[in-house]
Amino acid sequence: MLSDNRKDRLSSRNLWGYAIGAIPAGLLAYVFSLKYVELFYDDLQLQPMLFIIGQVIYMTINALNDPLSGQLSDRTNRKRWGSRRIIYIKYGAPIWALTFLLVWFPWSFDDQIVIFVHYVISICLFDTLLTLVVLVWMALLPEMTSDLDQRNKGNFLSLVFGAIFVVPFFLILGDMKPTSQSFQVLMIIIAIVSTIFLWLTAYLCEEKPEYQKDKSFTLWKSVKETLKLRSFLIFIGFNFCSVFLTSIGLSYLFLWSFILGAGATYIYFGIYIIVGYGSNILCMRLRPKWGTKKIILRFGIIRVIGLIISFITLILIQNSLIAIVGLIISTFFGGYSVFIVPIMYLSADEDEINHETRREGMFLGMNALFTKPAASLGPIIATIILELYLYAPGSEIQSPTTLIGIDILFLLIPAIVTAISLIFMYFYPLHGEKLNDMREKLEVIHNAKKQKI
Repeated sequence: MLSDNRKDRLSSRNLWGYAIGAIPAGLLAYVFSLKYVELFYDDLQLQPMLFIIGQVIYMTINALNDPLSGQLSDRTNRKRWGSRRIIYIKYGAPIWALTFLLVWFPWSFDDQIVIFVHYVISICLFDTLLTLVVLVWMALLPEMTSDLDQRNKGNFLSLVFGAIFVVPFFLILGDMKPTSQSFQVLMIIIAIVSTIFLWLTAYLCEEKPEYQKDKSFTLWKSVKETLKLRSFLIFIGFNFCSVFLTSIGLSYLFLWSFILGAGATYIYFGIYIIVGYGSNILCMRLRPKWGTKKIILRFGIIRVIGLIISFITLILIQNSLIAIVGLIISTFFGGYSVFIVPIMYLSADEDEINHETRREGMFLGMNALFTKPAASLGPIIATIILELYLYAPGSEIQSPTTLIGIDILFLLIPAIVTAISLIFMYFYPLHGEKLNDMREKLEVIHNAKKQKI
């Protein structure tokens, strides 16, 4: 298999350059996810109905801008601009940073209509630029190497880089009010730092010349050919569940304080880093022996069972220690998340065998078309649950009924959604001998492209 072929290893320049790109992706995207719900729903107290309407608008734009951005990147004139990916990182970085800042400066503190307009415009503009920049950054990795373990390594290293720089900011931001002046100053610093790191990524990464002459499809044909792949459609179902859970876990992090008490943010990120990354490493070590699919299914089943037991126990005995155990179980047996993005790249590889052209941009875009709505669906369902269980926005004390709702949000819902995701993964076709055969065919195609240069 190509995982043992050192001819396709990532160069140190490309590997570190790609990993550095995770720093701004983390600082901007994750800080946004961490605090935007708290700002508009909890602090500015946007009415629940307006919040949900805004999420529906956001969900629609969020979904449509991805395939359009992917198609734009895939069809960019390489001769004129010199690249079809890096050009958007280089020039999109400062614009994305400005849209990030737009979110954190309220247009009003009491007018519901003005707050709603600011809410919709700012998050939609931010997501559009996020889509363009992050999509082309993600598309770089599978183009730079077709080696499975090199892709996993690049993806994992980007996760680690992101955590090293992002988590300290999260610990600082955890208890800060998004409407405070100190928070706004910090957002300006983050925007500037992120722009610099994106420019550095654009400088260090390079697109392989053998792909620069790949043919491009029309939008309709590109969409149609992408959706023909069974492996990709099954992956979309699996990833929809993953995105849904991520949107709840991060955007409602501020609710953990009602379960874990003081220091909830430190406990959460301590588990996230130590347990989560430890599990990522374990999963990567197990991959050559078990294969990606078996790891996900085995870890996933244990995760579901552990979450259900933790939920039932926590309902009977409301204790922070039980909640911590549940979080550890969810994090450790969710360590297979390190494979999610590389799994999607396999569909792009399969497509290249069919058409002899690489179209990561469209695959990333079409994936987002179907899975980005999950980023809005998560907060919508979470908001409904909190309203049903009488959550009091802005209050430091919540009723026992509300605590049950929070338990459902963080333990029962993840168990149900994880179980659904495993159904999709059970039917995933690219594994075993079929995957080995595909990798061999892909190597032949790449060698032929190199010989034409």
